[in-house]
Amino acid sequence: MSGSQSHQQSEAELLSHVQAFWARQKETSPLYSLLIPDLTIVSATRGRVIAQMRVAMQQLNSKGTLHGTTSACLLDWGGGIAIASHGVEKTGVTTDLHVSCLAPAKEGDLLEIECIAEKVGRSVAYTTVMVRKVIEGGNDIIVSSGRHTKFL
Repeated sequence: MSGSQSHQQSEAELLSHVQAFWARQKETSPLYSLLIPDLTIVSATRGRVIAQMRVAMQQLNSKGTLHGTTSACLLDWGGGIAIASHGVEKTGVTTDLHVSCLAPAKEGDLLEIECIAEKVGRSVAYTTVMVRKVIEGGNDIIVSSGRHTKFL
């Protein structure tokens, strides 16, 4: 097996680990099951996970756009899943979550969630999450972004 095949297998195993982690999390977290049930992980490397989700009616506010609670949930989830991409089974508890809502998303919009573990130490992890509305032809729009600190 060549070095690149070994590396690809490692990434495939990591993707499988992160997807299994999310499946367990969705089963045991009623809030995630309610707010982001159709979120799918599409890629994972150590420290970086990409997920996608189509905006559903139950994720909207009274104005018909993505609710801030949904954005906060995505950022909270994304920080944990980025930490999980380090191959761990436990991702700690939130100590700080900063959410910036920058643009609207409507029912049916496809969102891409980029989750990055900036630093995972022995007791604290720092993550960044970016939620983008996927636009045909490129030029994705940032819907929300934030930083998430977790005590491990």
